[in-house]
Amino acid sequence: MATLPGDAEFTSKLDEASKKKAKEELNELNDADRALAVQTFRKWILEQDCIKSPTDFEFLLRYLRARKFSQLGARQTLENYWTSKTTSPDWFKDVDPCDPNLIEILKSGYLLSPKVYDSNGRRLIMDRPGRLKDDIVERAGGSKSVFKTIGLFIDWVLTDENVQVNGVNVIADLSDVKLSSLTTLWTAENGKKLLSFYQHSAPVRIKQMHFYNEPIFFDAVFALMKPLIKQKMRDRLFLHGGSMVDVFKEVEKCILPAEYLPDDYTGPNAGPISKIIDDMIEEMTQPGFRSYMKKLSSGEFKIDLDKKKSNDIPSESFRKLNVD
Repeated sequence: MATLPGDAEFTSKLDEASKKKAKEELNELNDADRALAVQTFRKWILEQDCIKSPTDFEFLLRYLRARKFSQLGARQTLENYWTSKTTSPDWFKDVDPCDPNLIEILKSGYLLSPKVYDSNGRRLIMDRPGRLKDDIVERAGGSKSVFKTIGLFIDWVLTDENVQVNGVNVIADLSDVKLSSLTTLWTAENGKKLLSFYQHSAPVRIKQMHFYNEPIFFDAVFALMKPLIKQKMRDRLFLHGGSMVDVFKEVEKCILPAEYLPDDYTGPNAGPISKIIDDMIEEMTQPGFRSYMKKLSSGEFKIDLDKKKSNDIPSESFRKLNVD
């Protein structure tokens, strides 16, 4: 069995409620079972001549958790992850969290994820494409920087064990989105590629997806994308129009930025957006995470699609495949 010296050093930072959920929902039964699953997954990766991937304990664990410890599911998601990153180098290669262009996109407030959790242990992701004004995108180096920032953001969020186990709630605030942006940044091709990455490649458990302040052309755009969305995800979609009151019925206020809450609300919240952005950038630019991202996007890790046989599907599964 393939082991690494660091395997024994892994200590879960989950609280007791999340550990219970990992056991009951994800089949993460105990420390020994978890270690055996990681080592089995690693052994399979090292046997593949078409995949070069990190094999450290923490990296592999997030794929197993995303697929409820199904070896087959984890393998498929890892293959999809490296296929996405290999075939779209403009999006995923040479990602440096200290790159001024990526910091420019982050400072726009386009993507937010405060490090607070709701009563289910879930974290919030806010997607606010209306913040990407043309001058910001141009100043930051164009659409390539936008999609590199998305990849950076997702890889950063996925380092959080709470996200791996409890999942995320997503709010897409479509305020100020212009139809013209669909012909430049959010083209059909880019939309399909991004949707595929979220659904098939990123080891993230999206529990709810909320749309707020949808523009008048949203229905037409959504009709084009709907056939590409898995039924399970469709069942988790909520359309709220311009009503934050409706959002509050589904998303706990404690994980929302202060700017999205009623003026008379005095309870816990995620703080002001400016502070959330500063905290994100500070964490992403720490030497450890910066080094991790630069290595992950260096081109060292990839999938060789010429070597990968089209019928190369693992015949056994450590556990029954149950994708969530």
